[in-house]
Parts: sequence; structure tokens; C-alpha cells
Amino acid sequence: MRTVKSFTTVAVALALALGSAGIAAAQSHDHDSHGAGAIEITLNDGAKWQGDQNMITGMTAIHGTMAANLDAIHNGTLPADAANGVAADIQKQVDFMVENCVLEPEVDEQFHIVLGEVMTGISALEAGEVETGAVTIVQALNAYGEHFEHPGWQMID
Repeated sequence: MRTVKSFTTVAVALALALGSAGIAAAQSHDHDSHGAGAIEITLNDGAKWQGDQNMITGMTAIHGTMAANLDAIHNGTLPADAANGVAADIQKQVDFMVENCVLEPEVDEQFHIVLGEVMTGISALEAGEVETGAVTIVQALNAYGEHFEHPGWQMID
């Protein structure tokens, strides 16, 4: 049963990554310019997209994980095992959101762009590319905040 779930998670991750591969711009290695890359998400006729509680719960948890580790990431003091822990925590939230997705197709399409970028960041963290992974995830979180309704959402600098 674990193998089937792992295969499903990998298949979803691959689909998300391939779907957003041409959308993301090159990521910056500059700590001070989290906005250097661009994620192309459209608004809903000029308004933010309305998600669901599962999306809000998962994205809040990912935001919290990144915010809690940002100083160590910026200072270059986040150990590799801690970076893997951050990646695992974020992956759990992505899995939760994918498994419980009930978004309307148009919202889902836009949200998958964000999740694809988060998955790219997770892969970088797991590969030991902490700064690159963190920047990718922060950019995805900020793009999410600009395009989706999420009460109390705060951008990460």
C-alpha cells in the first residue's frame, strides 16, 4: 500500500513539475531579491481566486515552515538535515492539498502552477541547494498571496 501511495505522490509531483516547467523564470541566488523570478499566474478577471479550506490550511502551514527557518536560510546556517526536514514538512502539506483537492477546474489550474514551483523548491532543498530551494518556495508563496484569497496572508521578504 505504501508503494502505491508513494507512486501516486511521485506521479502527481511529476505532473505538477512538468506542467510548470516552462512557466517559471530562472531563480535568483541573491538573498535580497526574492522577486527576481516570475511565476505567471493570472487573476480571475482581475480578482483573486477563491480557494478552499484545504488550500488555506496547507499554504498557511508551508508559510509557517518557511518563516520559521528563514533567518537560518539567509545566514547560511541551516544544516542539511534541517533542510531535509523543511522539505519533508512542506511535502506533507503538498500531499495533503493534492489528496484533498476540491477546487474548481479554473482555480485548480492556477493553483497547480504554485504547487509546481513549491515542488521545484522541495527538490532543491532535498538536493542540498538550500538557498535556491528557499527562494523558489518563497517566490511561490508570494505569487500565491498575490493571486489567491487567503485571509491574513502576509508576503515573505
